[in-house]
Amino acid sequence: IIDILARILDPSREMASSELTSSTHANAEGVLADSTFLSCLVDILKTSNPNLQTKAASILNFIFTNKPCIEKLISSDIQSGLEAVFQQKSLLETEYDTEVNILELEEAGAAVSAASRLLTKLLDHQQFHQTVNSYNFTQLLRAILSSRIPLQFKNWVAACLVKLGALSNRHLDIEDPINMEVTLYETIPRLIQQIKGSLSQQVQEAAVVELQRIISQGVVDSTRAVASEGGIFVLVEVLGNGSSKAVEASLGVLYNLSMDEENHAAIIAAGAVPVLRKLVNSQKPDWMLALRLLRNLPT
Repeated sequence: IIDILARILDPSREMASSELTSSTHANAEGVLADSTFLSCLVDILKTSNPNLQTKAASILNFIFTNKPCIEKLISSDIQSGLEAVFQQKSLLETEYDTEVNILELEEAGAAVSAASRLLTKLLDHQQFHQTVNSYNFTQLLRAILSSRIPLQFKNWVAACLVKLGALSNRHLDIEDPINMEVTLYETIPRLIQQIKGSLSQQVQEAAVVELQRIISQGVVDSTRAVASEGGIFVLVEVLGNGSSKAVEASLGVLYNLSMDEENHAAIIAAGAVPVLRKLVNSQKPDWMLALRLLRNLPT
Protein backbone atom coordinates (compact mmCIF):
# COMPACT_ATOMS: atom_id res chain seq x y z
CA ILE A 1 0.00 0.00 0.00
CA ILE A 2 2.94 2.35 0.68
CA ASP A 3 4.24 1.88 -2.87
CA ILE A 4 0.81 2.49 -4.39
CA LEU A 5 0.11 5.60 -2.34
CA ALA A 6 3.60 6.98 -2.97
CA ARG A 7 3.08 6.70 -6.73
CA ILE A 8 -0.36 8.27 -6.53
CA LEU A 9 0.35 11.05 -4.06
CA ASP A 10 4.01 11.97 -4.55
CA PRO A 11 3.84 15.79 -4.96
CA SER A 12 7.03 15.78 -7.04
CA ARG A 13 5.27 13.86 -9.80
CA GLU A 14 2.64 15.16 -12.15
CA MET A 15 0.17 12.46 -13.04
CA ALA A 16 -2.15 12.71 -15.99
CA SER A 17 -5.75 13.15 -14.99
CA SER A 18 -6.55 9.84 -16.63
CA GLU A 19 -4.22 8.09 -14.18
CA LEU A 20 -5.82 9.53 -11.07
CA THR A 21 -9.57 9.11 -10.92
CA SER A 22 -11.71 10.94 -8.40
CA SER A 23 -12.62 7.65 -6.71
CA THR A 24 -8.94 6.72 -6.33
CA HIS A 25 -8.24 10.14 -4.87
CA ALA A 26 -11.15 9.87 -2.44
CA ASN A 27 -10.08 6.41 -1.30
CA ALA A 28 -6.54 7.66 -0.72
CA GLU A 29 -7.78 10.57 1.38
CA GLY A 30 -9.88 8.17 3.43
CA VAL A 31 -6.81 6.11 4.26
CA LEU A 32 -4.78 9.20 5.12
CA ALA A 33 -7.42 10.46 7.53
CA ASP A 34 -6.85 7.43 9.75
CA SER A 35 -4.67 8.31 12.76
CA THR A 36 -3.26 4.80 12.94
CA PHE A 37 -2.08 4.99 9.36
CA LEU A 38 -0.47 8.37 10.00
CA SER A 39 1.38 6.89 12.97
CA CYS A 40 2.57 4.04 10.76
CA LEU A 41 3.99 6.51 8.27
CA VAL A 42 5.83 8.35 11.04
CA ASP A 43 7.20 5.02 12.27
CA ILE A 44 8.46 4.30 8.76
CA LEU A 45 10.41 7.57 8.86
CA LYS A 46 12.21 6.16 11.90
CA THR A 47 13.44 3.11 9.99
CA SER A 48 16.88 2.88 8.44
CA ASN A 49 15.57 2.21 4.93
CA PRO A 50 15.86 5.45 2.92
CA ASN A 51 13.63 4.20 0.11
CA LEU A 52 10.76 3.63 2.54
CA GLN A 53 11.50 6.96 4.22
CA THR A 54 11.23 8.73 0.87
CA LYS A 55 7.88 7.11 0.11
CA ALA A 56 6.49 7.85 3.57
CA ALA A 57 7.63 11.48 3.43
CA SER A 58 6.12 11.87 -0.06
CA ILE A 59 2.76 10.63 1.21
CA LEU A 60 2.94 12.89 4.25
CA ASN A 61 3.71 15.84 1.98
CA PHE A 62 0.42 15.19 0.22
CA ILE A 63 -1.41 15.51 3.53
CA PHE A 64 -0.91 19.25 3.37
CA THR A 65 -3.58 19.36 0.68
CA ASN A 66 -5.91 17.65 3.15
CA LYS A 67 -6.47 20.04 6.07
CA PRO A 68 -8.28 17.62 8.42
CA CYS A 69 -5.15 15.47 8.51
CA ILE A 70 -2.69 18.24 9.36
CA GLU A 71 -3.48 18.47 13.08
CA LYS A 72 -3.35 14.70 13.43
CA LEU A 73 0.08 14.66 11.84
CA ILE A 74 1.40 17.48 14.00
CA SER A 75 0.16 15.73 17.13
CA SER A 76 2.03 12.57 16.15
CA ASP A 77 5.72 12.08 16.89
CA ILE A 78 6.66 13.60 13.54
CA GLN A 79 9.72 15.40 14.92
CA SER A 80 11.39 12.13 15.88
CA GLY A 81 10.63 10.71 12.45
CA LEU A 82 12.22 13.67 10.68
CA GLU A 83 15.25 13.57 12.97
CA ALA A 84 15.76 9.91 12.07
CA VAL A 85 15.82 10.76 8.36
CA PHE A 86 18.34 13.54 8.92
CA GLN A 87 20.62 11.30 11.01
CA GLN A 88 21.13 8.44 8.58
CA LYS A 89 24.49 6.74 8.88
CA SER A 90 25.37 7.24 5.21
CA LEU A 91 25.07 11.02 5.66
CA LEU A 92 27.75 10.97 8.34
CA GLU A 93 30.28 8.87 6.45
CA THR A 94 33.21 10.60 4.78
CA GLU A 95 34.25 7.87 2.34
CA TYR A 96 32.19 7.42 -0.83
CA ASP A 97 34.57 5.49 -3.04
CA THR A 98 32.52 2.40 -3.82
CA GLU A 99 29.49 2.24 -6.06
CA VAL A 100 27.48 0.87 -3.13
CA ASN A 101 28.27 3.89 -0.96
CA ILE A 102 27.45 6.29 -3.79
CA LEU A 103 24.09 4.56 -4.28
CA GLU A 104 23.39 4.75 -0.56
CA LEU A 105 24.15 8.46 -0.63
CA GLU A 106 21.76 8.94 -3.56
CA GLU A 107 18.98 7.12 -1.70
CA ALA A 108 19.67 9.03 1.50
CA GLY A 109 19.59 12.30 -0.45
CA ALA A 110 16.15 11.53 -1.85
CA ALA A 111 14.84 10.79 1.65
CA VAL A 112 16.39 13.96 3.05
CA SER A 113 14.90 16.07 0.25
CA ALA A 114 11.39 14.72 0.83
CA ALA A 115 11.73 15.13 4.61
CA SER A 116 13.07 18.68 4.25
CA ARG A 117 10.11 19.57 2.07
CA LEU A 118 7.78 18.15 4.72
CA LEU A 119 9.53 20.05 7.52
CA THR A 120 9.34 23.30 5.52
CA LYS A 121 5.57 22.87 5.21
CA LEU A 122 5.17 21.95 8.88
CA LEU A 123 6.96 25.13 9.91
CA ASP A 124 4.13 27.16 8.39
CA HIS A 125 1.81 25.87 11.11
CA GLN A 126 1.99 27.71 14.41
CA GLN A 127 1.12 24.62 16.45
CA PHE A 128 4.19 22.83 15.10
CA HIS A 129 6.42 25.89 15.10
CA GLN A 130 5.80 26.49 18.80
CA THR A 131 7.00 23.02 19.78
CA VAL A 132 9.71 22.24 17.22
CA ASN A 133 13.35 22.07 18.29
CA SER A 134 14.57 24.59 15.73
CA TYR A 135 18.17 24.53 16.92
CA ASN A 136 18.47 20.77 16.57
CA PHE A 137 16.97 20.71 13.08
CA THR A 138 19.16 23.63 12.03
CA GLN A 139 22.32 21.81 13.11
CA LEU A 140 21.26 18.58 11.39
CA LEU A 141 20.42 20.33 8.12
CA ARG A 142 23.61 22.39 8.14
CA ALA A 143 25.61 19.17 8.35
CA ILE A 144 23.61 17.68 5.47
CA LEU A 145 24.03 20.80 3.35
CA SER A 146 27.81 20.43 3.48
CA SER A 147 27.67 16.67 2.91
CA ARG A 148 28.23 14.97 -0.42
CA ILE A 149 24.64 14.12 -1.25
CA PRO A 150 23.85 14.98 -4.89
CA LEU A 151 23.15 18.66 -5.49
CA GLN A 152 19.59 18.11 -6.72
CA PHE A 153 18.61 16.95 -3.23
CA LYS A 154 19.96 20.06 -1.48
CA ASN A 155 17.41 22.61 -2.71
CA TRP A 156 14.79 21.73 -0.09
CA VAL A 157 17.49 21.45 2.59
CA ALA A 158 18.56 25.02 1.80
CA ALA A 159 14.96 26.26 1.70
CA CYS A 160 14.22 24.65 5.05
CA LEU A 161 17.31 26.19 6.65
CA VAL A 162 16.29 29.64 5.45
CA LYS A 163 12.78 29.08 6.82
CA LEU A 164 14.15 27.97 10.20
CA GLY A 165 16.37 31.04 10.33
CA ALA A 166 13.50 33.37 9.50
CA LEU A 167 11.23 31.83 12.14
CA SER A 168 14.00 32.17 14.71
CA ASN A 169 13.97 35.94 14.09
CA ARG A 170 17.49 35.80 12.71
CA HIS A 171 18.59 38.53 10.34
CA LEU A 172 19.88 36.43 7.46
CA ASP A 173 22.32 38.87 5.91
CA ILE A 174 25.25 37.78 3.78
CA GLU A 175 27.45 37.20 6.84
CA ASP A 176 25.01 34.96 8.65
CA PRO A 177 26.50 31.43 8.93
CA ILE A 178 23.36 29.77 7.56
CA ASN A 179 23.16 32.12 4.60
CA MET A 180 26.86 31.62 3.90
CA GLU A 181 26.56 27.84 3.98
CA VAL A 182 23.52 27.86 1.71
CA THR A 183 25.52 30.02 -0.70
CA LEU A 184 28.62 27.82 -0.60
CA TYR A 185 27.02 24.39 -0.69
CA GLU A 186 23.84 24.92 -2.71
CA THR A 187 23.70 28.23 -4.56
CA ILE A 188 27.20 28.31 -6.07
CA PRO A 189 27.20 24.64 -7.19
CA ARG A 190 23.72 25.10 -8.68
CA LEU A 191 24.76 28.23 -10.60
CA ILE A 192 27.83 26.49 -11.99
CA GLN A 193 25.67 23.59 -13.15
CA GLN A 194 23.35 26.05 -14.87
CA ILE A 195 26.25 27.81 -16.58
CA LYS A 196 27.70 24.51 -17.72
CA GLY A 197 24.61 22.62 -18.72
CA SER A 198 22.03 25.13 -19.89
CA LEU A 199 21.18 25.26 -23.58
CA SER A 200 19.62 28.68 -23.06
CA GLN A 201 21.98 31.63 -23.35
CA GLN A 202 19.61 33.67 -21.17
CA VAL A 203 19.75 31.12 -18.35
CA GLN A 204 23.52 30.92 -18.64
CA GLU A 205 23.86 34.70 -18.59
CA ALA A 206 21.61 35.05 -15.54
CA ALA A 207 23.59 32.38 -13.68
CA VAL A 208 26.96 34.01 -14.42
CA VAL A 209 25.69 37.43 -13.39
CA GLU A 210 24.32 36.01 -10.14
CA LEU A 211 27.62 34.24 -9.49
CA GLN A 212 29.49 37.50 -10.01
CA ARG A 213 27.15 39.25 -7.58
CA ILE A 214 27.90 36.66 -4.90
CA ILE A 215 31.66 36.87 -5.46
CA SER A 216 31.62 40.67 -5.45
CA GLN A 217 29.93 40.63 -2.03
CA GLY A 218 33.00 38.94 -0.63
CA VAL A 219 31.28 35.88 0.80
CA VAL A 220 33.94 33.99 2.75
CA ASP A 221 35.32 31.01 0.79
CA SER A 222 33.08 31.77 -2.20
CA THR A 223 35.99 31.84 -4.66
CA ARG A 224 37.26 28.57 -3.23
CA ALA A 225 33.80 27.06 -3.70
CA VAL A 226 33.75 28.16 -7.35
CA ALA A 227 37.16 26.60 -7.97
CA SER A 228 36.37 23.35 -6.16
CA GLU A 229 33.16 22.90 -8.18
CA GLY A 230 35.05 23.15 -11.47
CA GLY A 231 33.83 26.67 -12.11
CA ILE A 232 37.10 27.93 -13.59
CA PHE A 233 36.87 25.79 -16.73
CA VAL A 234 33.18 26.64 -17.11
CA LEU A 235 33.81 30.38 -16.83
CA VAL A 236 36.68 30.32 -19.32
CA GLU A 237 34.37 28.57 -21.77
CA VAL A 238 31.85 31.40 -21.33
CA LEU A 239 34.57 33.89 -22.30
CA GLY A 240 34.74 32.24 -25.69
CA ASN A 241 31.08 31.79 -26.53
CA GLY A 242 28.91 33.65 -24.02
CA SER A 243 26.88 36.81 -24.45
CA SER A 244 28.60 40.15 -23.85
CA LYS A 245 26.98 40.42 -20.42
CA ALA A 246 28.00 36.87 -19.51
CA VAL A 247 31.56 37.52 -20.69
CA GLU A 248 31.75 40.64 -18.53
CA ALA A 249 30.50 38.74 -15.47
CA SER A 250 32.85 35.81 -16.12
CA LEU A 251 35.81 38.17 -16.35
CA GLY A 252 34.82 39.65 -13.00
CA VAL A 253 34.64 36.26 -11.31
CA LEU A 254 37.88 35.02 -12.88
CA TYR A 255 39.66 38.22 -11.89
CA ASN A 256 38.67 37.64 -8.27
CA LEU A 257 39.82 34.03 -8.54
CA SER A 258 43.14 35.15 -10.01
CA MET A 259 43.90 37.10 -6.84
CA ASP A 260 44.70 33.73 -5.27
CA GLU A 261 47.85 32.22 -6.78
CA GLU A 262 46.51 28.73 -6.11
CA ASN A 263 44.02 29.27 -8.94
CA HIS A 264 46.56 30.38 -11.53
CA ALA A 265 47.39 26.88 -12.76
CA ALA A 266 43.73 25.98 -13.24
CA ILE A 267 42.96 29.25 -15.06
CA ILE A 268 45.86 28.71 -17.45
CA ALA A 269 45.03 25.01 -17.91
CA ALA A 270 41.47 25.98 -18.82
CA GLY A 271 42.85 27.88 -21.81
CA ALA A 272 42.20 31.37 -20.52
CA VAL A 273 45.36 33.03 -21.86
CA PRO A 274 44.63 32.89 -25.62
CA VAL A 275 40.99 33.82 -25.03
CA LEU A 276 41.99 36.80 -22.90
CA ARG A 277 44.53 37.96 -25.48
CA LYS A 278 41.84 37.79 -28.13
CA LEU A 279 39.54 39.92 -25.97
CA VAL A 280 42.31 42.45 -25.39
CA ASN A 281 43.12 42.68 -29.11
CA SER A 282 39.45 43.09 -29.98
CA GLN A 283 39.27 46.30 -27.94
CA LYS A 284 35.76 45.36 -26.83
CA PRO A 285 34.27 47.14 -23.80
CA ASP A 286 35.75 44.60 -21.36
CA TRP A 287 39.26 44.50 -22.80
CA MET A 288 40.77 46.42 -19.87
CA LEU A 289 39.48 43.87 -17.35
CA ALA A 290 40.78 41.08 -19.58
CA LEU A 291 44.18 42.79 -19.60
CA ARG A 292 44.21 43.11 -15.82
CA LEU A 293 43.38 39.43 -15.51
CA LEU A 294 46.19 38.54 -17.91
CA ARG A 295 48.65 40.57 -15.88
CA ASN A 296 47.67 38.64 -12.75
CA LEU A 297 48.66 35.37 -14.42
CA PRO A 298 52.24 34.08 -14.74
CA THR A 299 52.34 34.28 -18.56
